[in-house]
Amino acid sequence: ANHGGGYSYRLCRKPAAPGEVVTEECFQQTPLAFHGDTQWVQYGADPAQRVSFKARRTRQGTHPAGSQWTQNPIPACNRTDGGAYDAAAFCPDGAGTQFPPPGVALFGFGTSLVPGAQVGFRFTVMDAVQVPDVPEGEYVLSFRWDCEQTPQVWNTCADVRIVQE
Repeated sequence: ANHGGGYSYRLCRKPAAPGEVVTEECFQQTPLAFHGDTQWVQYGADPAQRVSFKARRTRQGTHPAGSQWTQNPIPACNRTDGGAYDAAAFCPDGAGTQFPPPGVALFGFGTSLVPGAQVGFRFTVMDAVQVPDVPEGEYVLSFRWDCEQTPQVWNTCADVRIVQE
């Protein structure tokens, strides 16, 4: 579902001691900067089906101060529910979108609460981030999405290993 808003990436060193956990405070110590001002959408698995466009990024009003945040580039439908109750996922009633979409069919809610509705985005939003100057080792990468349509924060993490070239 497209809840609008925007997101950031952060890094936290994996705790060495068994039973220790990563914390929000740890992630806030190493927010990642985006590399450049370009985003991409890729349709399916074929890199030839990738479309680029200018990202909307900011360092103003972010937490921690000076960290970088990027707006979700896919606008939902221009109404209170964002299109969650549409039988089709792409603003079929002519309501338009919350802001101009970055490309063809790059808008909508992406899912529907209507039983049997046509749903699903068939693309992936992509960014490039800068790897910070940190010691080699095991880290946890966090993707934090601050929603706009709902009072929610979504977070997902991945284990990564940083090595020197």
